[in-house]
Amino acid sequence: MDKIRWGIIGPGSIAHNFADALKQLYSGELIAIASRTPNKLEEFGNKYQIKKEFRFNNYDALLENENIDAVYIATPHVFHADLSIKAAGKGKHIICEKPGAVNFVQASKVIEKVKEAGVFYKEGFMYRCHPQIPALIKIIKKNSIGNIKKITSSFGFDMENIISDHRLFDKKLAGGAILDVGLYPVSLSRIVAGVAIGKKFINPISISAKARIGHTGVDEISSAKLEFENDIIAEVSTAIMQNMDNNAIIEGETGKIIIDDPWIPGRDGGPYNTKIRIIKNGTEEIEEFKGPEHLFFFEAELASQTISKQRTEVPYPGMTWDDTLGNIKVLDMWRKEIGYHLDEDS
Repeated sequence: MDKIRWGIIGPGSIAHNFADALKQLYSGELIAIASRTPNKLEEFGNKYQIKKEFRFNNYDALLENENIDAVYIATPHVFHADLSIKAAGKGKHIICEKPGAVNFVQASKVIEKVKEAGVFYKEGFMYRCHPQIPALIKIIKKNSIGNIKKITSSFGFDMENIISDHRLFDKKLAGGAILDVGLYPVSLSRIVAGVAIGKKFINPISISAKARIGHTGVDEISSAKLEFENDIIAEVSTAIMQNMDNNAIIEGETGKIIIDDPWIPGRDGGPYNTKIRIIKNGTEEIEEFKGPEHLFFFEAELASQTISKQRTEVPYPGMTWDDTLGNIKVLDMWRKEIGYHLDEDS
């Protein structure tokens, strides 16, 4: 089987993570990079030994190149939808960093265009490809803690020292906590609530939320309460100006499940060593996950294999198209509740 040839658009920190993972791949390899910033282009190209002819100073040139099968889009949020649509139009397969679009309208257009083009598309929720997520689903299906009542999860960090010019504090770039990391707890809550009633995922029937909007106009700290069917409640929290527990706790009638490191198991992406703890009747059962792989390896390898099989979506519990659309719909609801409106929402 020939390896899937990947190009990366945007050489930011998360692109380095993806490139590091591609070194471990069986089914894919990194051959190209595109950046509008010359020094970043050279630095990234040198670090990953990319040939000079595959270092592009504009995105269109990479998308036009026939030697590239698939692209990983790692630009700021507001460019994700347009670049995905362009890539699909050029017949490229796509992993687009989350959020795949900044609102439901944009996301719907992306899915429409990738369907028309017949290309692979996946929103970059890498944690959903890690072995602990299928294991969690299996635990829930076994009814290990009885009927689920509550899900509590958070993803937050403190960037106070670098607030000045970072994209996360720029409203024109759709900065803020919800669209950068708040979407992780939402996505996990939706999948857990869904599995609890025999579905792959579900959306909440109602949402209430609060937030602190900073002086740059973005949500710096926010929390939401999601109410699902069968009285399942999810409390999600996110921040770019406050460190949080960054874990997930699932409470049932007879016990609870604790995921110590749901989002980024493994320092700097890997190797990984994480646990799921099942606590009931005063005892603790531990499922441990340990391996040498980079976190992004699981996503990139799954995507490459799926593309090789000429399929356009990753298998569940990877992020499918319907799941992407459901998740962004909830993020729209969350932002509306706290009054965080973007130009793209008009």
